Amino acid sequence: MSKAMDIRDLLKKLNRSFGLLITRDLAKFGITVPQGLVLKQISDGRKTIGQISKSIGLSYSTVSGIIDRLERDEWVIRIRDDADRRVIWIEKTNKVEEVKKQIPVFQENYYAELLQDLSEQELDQIVHSLVVLTRQLEKKEEEKS
Repeated sequence: MSKAMDIRDLLKKLNRSFGLLITRDLAKFGITVPQGLVLKQISDGRKTIGQISKSIGLSYSTVSGIIDRLERDEWVIRIRDDADRRVIWIEKTNKVEEVKKQIPVFQENYYAELLQDLSEQELDQIVHSLVVLTRQLEKKEEEKS
């Protein structure tokens, strides 16, 4: 197997492992990973569906559906803009603040705790490798645009 295929397979495993950890943590609170992504986006302030969609890389209609469910479960509210009635802001409710401190994935130290058994040298190697890989993929992405 080529190194490129090894990288692909390892990235898939890494993504799956992180996904499972995060899914389990969020499920305890009745939140899916996409819902968690939306809540994270508005945790520091309100945003439009378009802004959220662009930030998390999901389509407008997908994010709108996620927000419908979050609104139904009283995690978010929609607020029409006073100046431009066409603009609708998505804002967190008090429920988010009450539960946010209990959800591990929303804590700053979550990832540090996951990686605590790695040495500084190992962490530096991982960061360096991911920077190089990201740079390469972004370069290819630009070339194809």
